[in-house]
Amino acid sequence: MKKIAVGLLAVISLLVSSCHRDVYYEDIQSIKGETWNCGDTLHFQFDIEDTLQYYTIYMDIRNSVDFETQNLYLFMDSEDPHGTVSRDTLEFLLADAHGNWVGKGSNRLKDYQYLFYPKVRFPYSGTYKFAFVQAMRADNVKGIANFGMTMYYFDEERFRK
Repeated sequence: MKKIAVGLLAVISLLVSSCHRDVYYEDIQSIKGETWNCGDTLHFQFDIEDTLQYYTIYMDIRNSVDFETQNLYLFMDSEDPHGTVSRDTLEFLLADAHGNWVGKGSNRLKDYQYLFYPKVRFPYSGTYKFAFVQAMRADNVKGIANFGMTMYYFDEERFRK
């Protein structure tokens, strides 16, 4: 029985570690007091060396049941290695039309990983910078506990599933 338990533990460890092998970049930041002030900017940066490599990018959001609206709006500023800056407005649907949370998790906190770019390639090598600011109509948005970015090496087979 002990050999089976040890063998099962080894297989589980291998599976868990192989799941994270394809992560290229991950940074998930905490929002102080689960309240995102309009003056608080979250910064992310990573280096790209291989301009032929494709990536899949997700936005990671953890909200609490204190989040008062259905959608979360953000401004995203991106800067490439040459200093070119662009701004986009993003919308994340955190609850459906009936008020049911989209994310999974405990009774109080819900985790949601939003597929942002399914297959993207960066045209220049160097450092890419992203900055996110909440773009809601309130100065303080309650109920956002964490926000982050996760980049995976693109996997055609995994993407088709």
